Amino acid sequence: MMFSTYFEEWEVKPEYKKEFVSLWSNWLGKENIHKLDEVTEDDWAHFNKWIKHLAQDFTIELVDCEKQSITRVADVESVLSSYEVSMNKDSSLFTKLVLPELGCVISEEWDYTYIIWHKNNGAVEALSSYITKNGLEHFHD
Repeated sequence: MMFSTYFEEWEVKPEYKKEFVSLWSNWLGKENIHKLDEVTEDDWAHFNKWIKHLAQDFTIELVDCEKQSITRVADVESVLSSYEVSMNKDSSLFTKLVLPELGCVISEEWDYTYIIWHKNNGAVEALSSYITKNGLEHFHD
């Protein structure tokens, strides 16, 4: 698929819905915001494990918004960030991946959250067991 299938400029097209993948089952809220400071390297590693497991069963493609291109990932390790790198990463460097078989985008976001951008085409259902098997939760607004 082409970049323009999923994106307008640097943003995922507005017709995509969001499913949030997090360490928690919903938004933390002000009373639990302290949990963000308590996340350990082991907690954070659940995201990399999740992406590695996805790469075993799905094609993973890396999005480059600047070049408006999408490239197949041969080695999933090359797109994973260490805990230290991730904690200091500028949002313009957040990873965006496409799973073409599911027609969805997975984007790295702030506060230990990824977003699955989908069109209610079964992508969330297909990814749900991968999420929970790797110690993560998912929800939508």
